[in-house]
Amino acid sequence: MIKRLVLVKGGVETLSFFSAEIEKYFLSNNIKTFWLDLDDLEKSAKHLKKFIKEDETALLTFNFLALSGEKYIYDEDRGYIWEIYNIPVYNIVVDHPLYYVERYPLVPPKYTEFHIDLDHERYYENYYPELKSGGFLPLAGTCYNDYVIPAFDEWIESKDIDILFVGSYMDPKEYMKYITRINDEYTSFYMGMVDDLFDNPMQSLTDVARRHCIREMGDKSIETWKVIYKSLNFLDLYIRAVARENAVKAIAKAGVNIDIFGHKWENASIKANNVKLHGPTDSKTCLMMMQRAKISLNVLPWFREGAHDRVFNAMANGSLCLTDESLYLDKIFNDKEDYILYDISDVSDLGDKADKLLKDNEYIYKLVNKAYKKTLKGHLWSDRAKVLYDYMMNDK
Repeated sequence: MIKRLVLVKGGVETLSFFSAEIEKYFLSNNIKTFWLDLDDLEKSAKHLKKFIKEDETALLTFNFLALSGEKYIYDEDRGYIWEIYNIPVYNIVVDHPLYYVERYPLVPPKYTEFHIDLDHERYYENYYPELKSGGFLPLAGTCYNDYVIPAFDEWIESKDIDILFVGSYMDPKEYMKYITRINDEYTSFYMGMVDDLFDNPMQSLTDVARRHCIREMGDKSIETWKVIYKSLNFLDLYIRAVARENAVKAIAKAGVNIDIFGHKWENASIKANNVKLHGPTDSKTCLMMMQRAKISLNVLPWFREGAHDRVFNAMANGSLCLTDESLYLDKIFNDKEDYILYDISDVSDLGDKADKLLKDNEYIYKLVNKAYKKTLKGHLWSDRAKVLYDYMMNDK
């Protein structure tokens, strides 16, 4: 029976924040917790050994943190400390598994992986059938400081941001150089995949890549496909970068006021008086900004059968979510009732759509209230933590 839980901090601030939100539920169920600090791993690993009790301790992590061969917790001969002490490991992977092909051969025996997108889960089960899947666990939101949507007049008074975007700038040119690095035929092959994805955004990257690769090279073994998909990570980053830049530029071009929090937006070719750049910040500040924003713009990574925490965070903090589509979101929310969808393959009308919304505060308020109620009934980190807790307590 699990009575102690190891969580990981350091590295990606957002993932540490998610872990802290999950911790609250476990603490409320009398589970003792320990934070393994990747920024001070030598000291933290010593304290970890004192915290561990065999048959009572588990690790909960994200994206292979503390499972990436880190010094002090991994030994080439003996493996990870989790294996040495017979500790079950639960890893929530918030990116496509193709990014972690080198990690899977080293995972401990008691390893379970959760996925935030159903396509990711299918990929994992198809290409790593020997490993255990905990199933689909979508990202979730945080209702910061137990935010409650006030009456309409007070809500309007609190909204000094028209449109908010939180997220780093990704320069498409940084990834395009990998697409164009050999010759025109090579470039055309990869741009064919890009065009295919934007023509029909509900497709997954791996499905499109497999179809194009088979047409050119024929079918391959499972191990070869793993290598091929891993080599396409630049393509995944490229389409993310293009989608994000296009959406933000469409808002800026329409003359609508937009406040942007995130790294490197000063490098984007967006220079207008209606665009305010605030630089990078942390998760809590993003949530506070959402409480001040009428509309929160979201651009999904290529998670077409999942979501992003920005969607649920906006809804949990009284902001209208304006987002591109996913099959999963289609099942739990309704366009023009809970949130507003736009077409990622053609953002030419996105600015006008945002402008029209901002002229109808009562309509925004109506949608915000519906989305808030739905989110608080099942899409907070406490809801995901309960799923994790129940799974761990019943895991054999």
